[in-house]
Amino acid sequence: MRLHVAMGMLVLGLAASVPDAMAQEVPKREYLRFVPLNVPRLIRQTAASERIHLYGNRFDPAYRDVEQVDGIDDRRFAVLERMAVRFAPFLVMNSSAVPLDFRAFEDGAAAFPLYVDTWNTSVPGSALVAEETIDMLRIEAEPCGPVERMTRSSRVDDCRLLSLLEEFHPLTPFSAARRTEARDPDSSMFKVLYFDLPGADPKTWNNEFKDFQTGRLPTRYHRFVKTYVHPFIERVEGTEEDAGYELVLQYWFFYPWNDGGNNHEGDWEHINVVVSPLGAVERALSADEVEALLRGEWIDATERSRLLVIKRVDYYFHHKVMTLDYSAPNAYLPRDAWQAMVDATFRERESEQWFWKEIRHRAYEDAAEQRINTHPIAFIGADNKGTDQILALPGAKNRDSHGTFPVAGLYKDVGPAGAAEEIGRSFDHKRFFSATPEGRKRWLERWRRGGVVWLASPASIHVVPDWERVIDLIHTEVRARAEWSWLVLPIRWGYPATPSPFAGIVAHAETGNLSVVGPAFNSGWNRSGVTDEYEDYSPHKVPRLFPLGWVDSFQNEWGFLNLTFPTMSALPPFDVLSRLVAAPIRAIIGRDKPTFYPRDRLPARFFGVSSGVSYQGPSDDLSDLWFGKRQFEEFIGRLLLYILENGSENTEMIGDEDVVVENTVAPFYEVSFFIGNRFSSQNMVRHSRSDVRGAFSFNDIPEDFTVEGDFTMWEYAGSMRYNLFTGNLQPYAKVGYGLCWYRIENARVNGEPLDEPDGDWVRKPSLIPLKNLLPNTWHIGAGIDALIIKGVAAPPRGLDVSLRAEWTRYNHNLGLETADLGIETLLLLGYTAETLPQDKRITRDEFRLGVTFSF
Repeated sequence: MRLHVAMGMLVLGLAASVPDAMAQEVPKREYLRFVPLNVPRLIRQTAASERIHLYGNRFDPAYRDVEQVDGIDDRRFAVLERMAVRFAPFLVMNSSAVPLDFRAFEDGAAAFPLYVDTWNTSVPGSALVAEETIDMLRIEAEPCGPVERMTRSSRVDDCRLLSLLEEFHPLTPFSAARRTEARDPDSSMFKVLYFDLPGADPKTWNNEFKDFQTGRLPTRYHRFVKTYVHPFIERVEGTEEDAGYELVLQYWFFYPWNDGGNNHEGDWEHINVVVSPLGAVERALSADEVEALLRGEWIDATERSRLLVIKRVDYYFHHKVMTLDYSAPNAYLPRDAWQAMVDATFRERESEQWFWKEIRHRAYEDAAEQRINTHPIAFIGADNKGTDQILALPGAKNRDSHGTFPVAGLYKDVGPAGAAEEIGRSFDHKRFFSATPEGRKRWLERWRRGGVVWLASPASIHVVPDWERVIDLIHTEVRARAEWSWLVLPIRWGYPATPSPFAGIVAHAETGNLSVVGPAFNSGWNRSGVTDEYEDYSPHKVPRLFPLGWVDSFQNEWGFLNLTFPTMSALPPFDVLSRLVAAPIRAIIGRDKPTFYPRDRLPARFFGVSSGVSYQGPSDDLSDLWFGKRQFEEFIGRLLLYILENGSENTEMIGDEDVVVENTVAPFYEVSFFIGNRFSSQNMVRHSRSDVRGAFSFNDIPEDFTVEGDFTMWEYAGSMRYNLFTGNLQPYAKVGYGLCWYRIENARVNGEPLDEPDGDWVRKPSLIPLKNLLPNTWHIGAGIDALIIKGVAAPPRGLDVSLRAEWTRYNHNLGLETADLGIETLLLLGYTAETLPQDKRITRDEFRLGVTFSF
């Protein structure tokens, strides 16, 4: 079996078998091997939130917490809810997934169980020793009374929930195991708490949350769209104590599943919106100013400086955070003043001005910049661009990776194993605000890829306090217990482990396949910007015109078919078509979204053009082109006539004819696309001419019969290059394929041109007739590239200049057709079977010196 056929069958086998294996749920008695054996800890409230009484002062005689029983003063709740609505984001859908109220799974259900599994981790492999469920729908229906509370073995759901809350109390846990780091050598109990949500894998999740025919979110979930908004106050470092605060609104989004480069059930994502009065947007706030905001003094403000606006937005996706700062440069200044600030602001990354212009665009609802926009724009549901795509069957997959992205484009190095993720949809909020109610409705009721979710409604807002505000309430009031137990218990929001690529490589370690614990356990809770879990993603923006990594061209609908055209588009000469020729088309149809590279991972080069001189020693076997069909009869006729006129009956050819093709020196031209710092594709074109000379000697004719002409060759060579080192001196190896075609031109014998001086092109490619388009030449090579000028910046800046020396060996067939040649005549002239013209293998060596200009 040929190698390429075997490899094809292997890939098809993997693609067919892996999805079936992935569809099998992790058995309950095996999921613990994926789960870390530690209980996550709650994140405390900020000192600033506590000091300024963000949720109201419980010692104030006017404090009243009756309507929601959430630890928030009812008047303060009304202000915070109104603030949350004012800054509620637009969510642009890159799939059918939207954030939901988790209580959607209680609606109409007979039960909503909280699963509590107890494991003994002291025995080999761990043992599941106890299983119980607490029905969260029965907490208020059957409260735990004083008698039942004294009986810890009570089967009343509320009593068992209360017991669980006491066991996992963040300050005074009842459990001895929670109060000490020591453990029993024979009995170390570990509890896993989780909700089991619909579905178990991408297939069943899509069946539940996506209509098969329309691709829309099913209608039954539309009314459950929700964001959980958690306000907090943060102290700004380096400021005076009473003048250094920021008010932050965290918008948390709950998704029942995640289908991206990794699969897991349940997901919590969020963004931070830092708010400020317009007049103070460039500085931190005083405690008095924050308190004024919490009293709602901004609500009826008419002065422009008192309007409450966006100061900054933090977008969190996976373990990255990217910030759009509206205050520096100040997007609310008059345009001339803003432009002056932009010009004076130091740029730390490529195309940073592009981000500032985007922020300015978002800061207003209208083109005249008269109405301030207070709603951030976020993109949800990214397309994973990873190698796992080739192990999947065709069909839309890996589109529900639930980060929250700031702009459309391709984000490099953000997904599992460093995969890229892409947002392909766009949204112009100014068109939305200027649209008719019917026009807005078309956006908001699409409920699928390309639709928009606008959360600016109290019905879509759920204000969430710090857990310290409810910790006592949930132990004393059943209503609060039913409402807020999820906030303080270390519950996993979904079945604990899901089959996923790379899952289980390391036991008891997070490898992307675990359901997540609630937001109050997330390191981003009560934090803005970078945390110990989220690293800064301040990217360089690069035009999509330039080449990307291999998998970046993958299509999420193609599965293993990505090994066809998407893979070929990275190979020469298709890279020229997909990168350069198709660029205007992508721009016209809106597919020219940019690429974002992390600040410290911008490749040194993206695109290069090269030129120089090549020296080639053609094989003497190329001289057989003299015997092409068009010239053969005339050549033989003139040779015989020469013998008849100058020779005799005894004339014989002595020795072999000495026809040689001279060495060639010619320019070459090359376009290169760099794929990272190691790989690049190269497209080289060369046109060369060299002299062809030869002489036929005879025993009794003093003058030789001479032949002359020009050997003309065109060549295209496409190569894949690999750099052994990535510094300023880059030795490399290359391999590739191409097309070459050639002929003899200006053919002369004894100084006289032939009637047909130009021979037929050998293997010249053509569309009509369709022939010779497949590669006919193969090559290997090696060289060294020395960067003498190196600038790391996005195109068109960041010019690099390098000098290159290279050796390449080409191998191909001569391509000469000899079927119609007069073989008998050649034998009479003294040719032997070994010296007859024939289609033979040609090997030629080439040496190049060139200069490359790249960006």
